[in-house]
Amino acid sequence: MGRAVFKKLVTVEEALEALYEHVKPNPLEVEEVEIKEAYGRILGEDVIARIDLPPFSRAILDGYAVRAIDTSFASETNPTRLRVIGRIPAGELPLLEVKEGDCIEIDTGAFLPKGTDAVVRVEDTSIDGDVVKIYDSVGRGSGIAPMGSDVYHGQFVMSKSEEITAEKVGVLAGLGYHKVDVLMRPHVAIFSTGNELIEPREELGATKIYDVNQYSIGALVQKSGCIPIYLGIKKDEVEEIREAVVEGLRCAHVVIMSGGTSAGVSDLAYKVFDGLGGPGLIVHGIAAKPGKPTIIAAIGDKPIFGLPGFPVSALVIYGLIVDPFLRAMSGKKGEVRRKLKAKLATRHISDRGRREYLPVFLKHRRKALNAVPVLGGSGAIASLSSADGVVEIPENVDLIEKDEIVRVELFSEVRSADIIAVGDSSPISQIILEELRRSGRKVRAEFRGLEHGLTWVRDEIADLLVACIPEDELFDPLRFPSKLTNLRNFKMKMVWASYDKEIFYPGSTFALPRIGSGLRRYAEECIRRKVENFDVIETWSYDASMNLVLNRRAISALLPLYTVTKYDVKFIDAFCANIIYLIRDELLSTRIGKTLLRRIRSKELDLTLSSLQGIS
Repeated sequence: MGRAVFKKLVTVEEALEALYEHVKPNPLEVEEVEIKEAYGRILGEDVIARIDLPPFSRAILDGYAVRAIDTSFASETNPTRLRVIGRIPAGELPLLEVKEGDCIEIDTGAFLPKGTDAVVRVEDTSIDGDVVKIYDSVGRGSGIAPMGSDVYHGQFVMSKSEEITAEKVGVLAGLGYHKVDVLMRPHVAIFSTGNELIEPREELGATKIYDVNQYSIGALVQKSGCIPIYLGIKKDEVEEIREAVVEGLRCAHVVIMSGGTSAGVSDLAYKVFDGLGGPGLIVHGIAAKPGKPTIIAAIGDKPIFGLPGFPVSALVIYGLIVDPFLRAMSGKKGEVRRKLKAKLATRHISDRGRREYLPVFLKHRRKALNAVPVLGGSGAIASLSSADGVVEIPENVDLIEKDEIVRVELFSEVRSADIIAVGDSSPISQIILEELRRSGRKVRAEFRGLEHGLTWVRDEIADLLVACIPEDELFDPLRFPSKLTNLRNFKMKMVWASYDKEIFYPGSTFALPRIGSGLRRYAEECIRRKVENFDVIETWSYDASMNLVLNRRAISALLPLYTVTKYDVKFIDAFCANIIYLIRDELLSTRIGKTLLRRIRSKELDLTLSSLQGIS
């Protein structure tokens, strides 16, 4: 048998382009799984909070629920004395109301009783019959987790295509999700070729080596969000390799084999695809070190990757070519690897004409960060496992001198948001930010009120600020950081809504945005003009307020007209609000900033908003 040769070496980019011309890595269908099986899966649906979390204001420590004002002058030398009128264990609804001079003993996690606005920890008290001595003053909100302070009703919690972590499983459970939709995981058939290979469980002979690639590739396949199917070790024989390929095509969406891909006499894999169907062999040979003897083929809509037999070569090529393809199929996000500059610790000679991926580990030397090449070559799997990252050496470079600055691509994942939005809640924001998410942007929304948003913008944490202010109030530019650009203003008609009670009456309860929101102070002034004695329940979102109206009924709420018209509730006009979108100036010159500007001023958004009653 003659020796084959590599007729044309292609770059990694050309190899991927050739692959995608013949096979598209489309995600599979969605399936429903229980949340106990959801860890590591990819969400197939957006998750919107259906409740507030916590669903009620509760104590976060053992102690006494008090009116904070009653503890104003408490000290070690002059303790405040309050009458204990009862106890509230966790899981029970309090029936008592705390008045001036009273308090209630409370357990961690218990429902905060009416009339109280703080909890004094038990360590700062002593009991004397039915009187408790308090030795330290507390402020309003101390020792309390307000309703919705973790997740508020209607909050965008997770987006479709996010990976479900252990923390996200907890959030899903806390929000009452028993099952969740996830993307189906592609099946990937894996086998190794080589007469010298044996399974790790077998006894090692004089001319044999244990198969490394089948298991290391299998682990990477799982990391890429897929399910490996192990087909074992195959001999260097055309028919045995062909049978393995056919079996892989039958039981999996993708086939990966390693070994048997070079131009040697015993390397037969590239001959296997003849007669199995089109398009057949696509790539044979990549201009990379390690990884030159790489094969890419396709039979119908199923790709076949032939990776080099040397472990380091196989894993490097997997990361460059196979991993991006599988992640596109599985929906798992690609790894964003952090790069940093370092001095190369030793002189290194590279092969001109082939892009080299040099494994290195990092070390501080003479007050500088150094990249030290890992010895062992492409056949030593331990060399890659001990590396901190790789240095990519271009095709036109054949020598890097000692102490020359190089860029190291680290193996650890780095994930960051493209844009952080803060300020006041608005139905318009959900539309705008969802468009960004659909475009592949990672968006973090923290709508915790205007004052919170201003703080984050001043600290250069957030990028987009949403301010909702009454139409009667003039926009005060001095209140906002100077390096902000006004993207656009909208108008939103606000109403007072209730289910089956009068809206304004003595002792009435209103669901209002939290203190610090742009509409809160104005809303309270409007209420005071109609009724003097009223209570307030603070919410993070209009969805949460609407939910209170529907479920607790003896509550009125300030809501956008658009939200109210979707439900059978009574309402009267309140006032009109301006919604102002501001962005940090430096973001405008970025791609995400330009995308946001274009979309927020688009005719498509105007058309969408025209269907929302009360928003213009």
